[in-house]
Amino acid sequence: MAVRIISTKDFAKPLKVTLQSSGKLGFTAETAKALRLESGKLIQFGKDEEKNELYLILSNGAPEDAFAVAKAGDYFYLPTTLMFDSLEYNYKRATYFFDLVRRKEMDAELNGEVYYMKERMKYKKSKQEEEILIKS
Repeated sequence: MAVRIISTKDFAKPLKVTLQSSGKLGFTAETAKALRLESGKLIQFGKDEEKNELYLILSNGAPEDAFAVAKAGDYFYLPTTLMFDSLEYNYKRATYFFDLVRRKEMDAELNGEVYYMKERMKYKKSKQEEEILIKS
């Protein structure tokens, strides 16, 4: 009988990015470290139109259609406002979170380190809804 030990390293905290109310895509500190982010690093996005799935690609090389990572203090982000506008994300009314799931099998095809962006969304309360809750 061959028993394989299951390592806790296989179940590390997932990598996450958040679509901010400004339309910028922000990286958690853990995600930035795991992706080896630095100012100017290039990241592309891909979309599977049939499945309506987004992919984040740490680019190999310098493609013209990539976003350059920006840094403010210890915070890394991408200036993705126009992209998410074109994809019709309502980031002013909702917060979008994406868990990044590694897809090694797609690396060669997309010429980079590929991550599926597993989407979660939470609606924001309006000022009026917040006032009602406070008065209750």
